[in-house]
Amino acid sequence: MQLFFFAVVLAVAAAAPSELSYEEEIVEILRQNIDHNDDHSYQHSFESENGISVSESGQPEDDDSYSVSGQFSYTAPDGVTYTVVYSAGEQGFQAQGDHLPTPVPTQYPTPEVADDEEEEGEQEEEEEGEEESAAAGEPVYERVIVGYRPRYN
Repeated sequence: MQLFFFAVVLAVAAAAPSELSYEEEIVEILRQNIDHNDDHSYQHSFESENGISVSESGQPEDDDSYSVSGQFSYTAPDGVTYTVVYSAGEQGFQAQGDHLPTPVPTQYPTPEVADDEEEEGEQEEEEEGEEESAAAGEPVYERVIVGYRPRYN
């Protein structure tokens, strides 16, 4: 059994590739700046030869959090340069870029209805619902402050 186990391990080791399948590309940093200030704020930026550039600054908001803003850009394999501008703080992380989707509005305008029309519409709906339920022998529910209470006719 030990001989079989040793043979399996040896076969797996022999089948493993001996060299890495990717080329190591060393990218030169063209410019880099890091500043840490006495008030615990900072500025950081760098630019590399492959078109990546990053800049960020942050200021402390209180003992446990920072307000951060910055931007980064890079050139994608398709040749297009993408840029993202972001901020992070009390409102959370918020990124903006031409290629990023924009959120769908969560609040839609509601048409205004006159108070008289609302009351008439509610009364008609209640009367229709009561007639249908009473005719079928089902309970009719009336709204109370803590929930719904069944009412039998």
